Amino acid sequence: MHASQSRITRTPIDDQEGDNVHALSRTARLGATVALAVGGLAGVAAAPADATPAAVRSCYGNAISYETADSAAWPGSGYARTTTSCTDINVRPDREVIVRVCFKATGTCNAGRIAAPNTWTVAASNVRDGAEYWLQFSEYNKGKVAH
Repeated sequence: MHASQSRITRTPIDDQEGDNVHALSRTARLGATVALAVGGLAGVAAAPADATPAAVRSCYGNAISYETADSAAWPGSGYARTTTSCTDINVRPDREVIVRVCFKATGTCNAGRIAAPNTWTVAASNVRDGAEYWLQFSEYNKGKVAH
């Protein structure tokens, strides 16, 4: 088992756990790079409001709502499954929480990450299509998940 992975049950994450790292998905980093390049080439001209790459729009555009149960896990039972829309598992909670992704295939979870309120945060990156998982949070919350 990898040092940043642990076997867990569907209970809230201890607030002291996790690597507390904010991460950007490959598509978000690409979008930021393109926006900087366009802005740099145009001098002081700002990038258009709709400069988000199509892949990011597609991923977030297919996001679904979630609400955690008393266990602070989503889904409350069973598993979610990644889609072809995103290469990452992204969350947008209604409050600041620590989130980690637990995978059915391995029974392990990645290190917790702080997810800011109303902001997209990568909970797991480079996840294969069709992977079954559940999200474990530090506390009850609701929001959106794009996977």
